[in-house]
Amino acid sequence: MAAQVTMRQVADLAGVSAKTVSNVMRGTGGASQATRERVLAAVRELGYRVNPRAAALRSGRHGAIALAVPTLQQPTYALLAAELMRAAEPVPVVLELTRAERSTELALLQGSWRSRCDALVLVPRGTDPAARAYEDADDAVVLIADDGPAGLTRITCPPRAQGDLVARHLSGLGRRRAAVLGITDPADRWTEACEASLRRAGLEVPPQAVIRLAEPDVRGGVEAVTRLLHQGSDVEAVVCHNDAIASGALSTLLRRGARVPEDVVVIGRGDTETAAFATPPLTSVSCAAEATAAAAMAHFRARLTDPLPRPRTIEVAPALTVRRSSSPTPSEPSGSSGS
Repeated sequence: MAAQVTMRQVADLAGVSAKTVSNVMRGTGGASQATRERVLAAVRELGYRVNPRAAALRSGRHGAIALAVPTLQQPTYALLAAELMRAAEPVPVVLELTRAERSTELALLQGSWRSRCDALVLVPRGTDPAARAYEDADDAVVLIADDGPAGLTRITCPPRAQGDLVARHLSGLGRRRAAVLGITDPADRWTEACEASLRRAGLEVPPQAVIRLAEPDVRGGVEAVTRLLHQGSDVEAVVCHNDAIASGALSTLLRRGARVPEDVVVIGRGDTETAAFATPPLTSVSCAAEATAAAAMAHFRARLTDPLPRPRTIEVAPALTVRRSSSPTPSEPSGSSGS
């Protein structure tokens, strides 16, 4: 049996994007007459046929949304899942756990979710959202990422804004030398942005104090701080990619006899219960999970009246919740500051 001709093959032959082929086949406009004719000629030459299942899924017949995250063991992702389920009610949310695997994320971009759901919210880790694979993704995909193609709606809590909040806070505390515990993921933009924010604010970030972790969890935080202490990095602040890493970093510093926050300040990211109930409670940057979920659902509901809404980048604002791990004095109450 001959292999089925794909929309990508038609697009390559016609010299256009897969989205343009889709628009021409659905008669939704936006393409010039010359472009339409090239696409239709390529369709005839290759014998392309519209996949009826894919076409039907655009009508929203499943009544469910997929959320693809690496894991629910990470507090940040668990919080996002809870907020999306709350915002989506009464529409069910189907969880897809990618384990940050490149192959799983690519399969999702190619539509592995379509047999069960009408739309997908994807939080990439194992793939770079600026890669070409994202350019051909279905327009029912919403990315929660700090980079991505112009053809997809994307929701971001800008990493520079997050880093600037932390940098201002540390400068206000008089801290001058910091470590950054980031991650190695292809999708990561936070680690570099945080380091840059700290440097712009006049803080010293020694190269050996920027540690990228393959596993952004509690154990990763323990191992990173153990490494910092072993190499003699004399830092006054440890800024972490998420609250799980910060929790591991905090416990290791305390076990090694450091005073937090007197000797070292520790700051997490996500503003999850992991931060709120740590001992001492962790200062953390919120990534605006509630606003992110609301923005995703607003986009999907807009598709009910406009099947082809204009893709856009939606920015949600971070906030810094100051707790004991970076509070200047024990008596100072917790508080929040926006961007």
